[in-house]
Amino acid sequence: MPTIKLQHSQLGDIQKFNGHIYDASRWVSDLSQIGVVVENSTDSEIEIEVFPDRPDLLSHENLARAARSFLEDVEAPCGIDVNHGQERMVVDPSMKYVRPHVFAVIVREVYTGKSDSAKDLFVQSLMDHQEKLHTTLGRKRKSVSIGVHDLGGIQGPFSVSADKGDSVFTPLGEEREMALTEILEFHPKGVEYAHLVNPELGYPLIRDCKGKVLSFPPIINGVDTKVTTESSDFLIDVTGWDRRACLAAIRLVALSLHERGGTVESVDVSQWDGSHWRLDFDPVEHKVPESLINMILGIEVDSNTMEKSISRMGGKIVGKVRVDEEAIGSRWDGTAVDDLAYLIHMPAWRSDLLHPVDIVEDLIIGMGLNSLPEKKSEVNLPGSPLIDSYTERRIRQSIRALGAHEVQTLTLTNDIREFQDVRIQPRGAVTRIRNPITKEHGILRQNILPSLIELLAANRHHELPHRIFELGATVIDHSNSTSVAWACADANAGFSTAKGFCMSLLRDLGADENNVKLVEGPPKEGPWLAGRVAIVMIGDAHIGTFGEVDPNVSFKFGLRVPIHAGEFYVNRIVDSLPDPLFR
Repeated sequence: MPTIKLQHSQLGDIQKFNGHIYDASRWVSDLSQIGVVVENSTDSEIEIEVFPDRPDLLSHENLARAARSFLEDVEAPCGIDVNHGQERMVVDPSMKYVRPHVFAVIVREVYTGKSDSAKDLFVQSLMDHQEKLHTTLGRKRKSVSIGVHDLGGIQGPFSVSADKGDSVFTPLGEEREMALTEILEFHPKGVEYAHLVNPELGYPLIRDCKGKVLSFPPIINGVDTKVTTESSDFLIDVTGWDRRACLAAIRLVALSLHERGGTVESVDVSQWDGSHWRLDFDPVEHKVPESLINMILGIEVDSNTMEKSISRMGGKIVGKVRVDEEAIGSRWDGTAVDDLAYLIHMPAWRSDLLHPVDIVEDLIIGMGLNSLPEKKSEVNLPGSPLIDSYTERRIRQSIRALGAHEVQTLTLTNDIREFQDVRIQPRGAVTRIRNPITKEHGILRQNILPSLIELLAANRHHELPHRIFELGATVIDHSNSTSVAWACADANAGFSTAKGFCMSLLRDLGADENNVKLVEGPPKEGPWLAGRVAIVMIGDAHIGTFGEVDPNVSFKFGLRVPIHAGEFYVNRIVDSLPDPLFR
């Protein structure tokens, strides 16, 4: 969970600015009910962990707004006024494949504090809020990137386009102009986020009408629009790939500045496809059936309690309506067309509210968990394993009975270890990691056996015998599959021992030995010793392979001991050999 440190002095200034008193002791004792955990509190600051589903609480201002309605029962409007601004931003069609969602808004006359120290705290908290949103909603700037600019000194209309990379500007933290390609190579933020820019598609740039560079999203802003303690009018830009997250981010930043007295002014953004967008803070309407509330709470809630509880969470009940056809079909509600439902307005910045059940959760929080009656559950739904899990359990029991220890290796691997060193050909399309952290982990494995041989090599200094197995996930043709493999390093390891493992496993799974056929495997295909490998068939299905590992292969891993091994495809076993308990 993201952690934020809030200054008591700044929280006091924000509450005082909005005509309220900041009660630090009540914040520490009661604030945890609305989706945060108070980790620590000193005389100067309070440290809070915010639940991942409440990004609207990641700033001083937005948290103070939520606390006023929740702790002080102050009715807060579900929406805020937005002035119709004259500024425009034009998004070039080249942005379609670069960062297709672009939004902007202006906030003027923001109160930043009276003293220099208060203004410093404001600038720091604004940057902290921006980075917290980058980490959470933005998925480390991949889905969303945010730019906050001092509006003084720049003029619209603004333009957003994909540059070839040869444009230059002075980025934050530097004193000289740098080309876009140079920023990605040498600037700290460029190095950190270079993987988010595809040079073949273009480098995104935001400019004003005079060509002045405001931002190189999602990397860095320019020094010409740097936010300082003297800034009071701001331009906010948001770009990204996730439209919903982008809208949530721009609303939250604008809301935090509005809480400081700022006037929100919309910007006419002409999107790459020719459509137009302007920011609004109109409340979002939710229809919550009474039957759903009663079913989840186990009690009937009167209208006064509903209104007070929803108001504490920043919402408002505007009436009751009949549930129409559009509300039917959810497996959660079980309502009929004639059932009554509350019509509830919630703030547009509450991006975590996706379903009527989420509104019911807010209702419970507003009421307080202690207000709910002590009632035993009337629903008894014991869990039951999937059919496939019975087969997997029997596989584990069978191989453990042969003296093998279960291990778990990494699903990530590389081409050399997965294919080249063990002479295995890909069984289908290989799933590759676009931006691997290390070259050792560049693909998702198709086989488990190479990892087991490597594990034997890592433990070769220990006393023999070594008997290990793994039942785990593989990925073939970009689809998940399941395999089981074993590998045994022993002075007496050989083909006969491997066959014993195979037949014992198939017998424990209820196989008819008359239906099992062993076919000699081709030489030098896989890690096997020629003439000492068998392909296992059940009917027409190839379910796996076992045999003795070729010394030429084991030597590559530093092993000088006989090894027998095998790998079976569990999905094919399930299809060809149903668990005898369910026949």
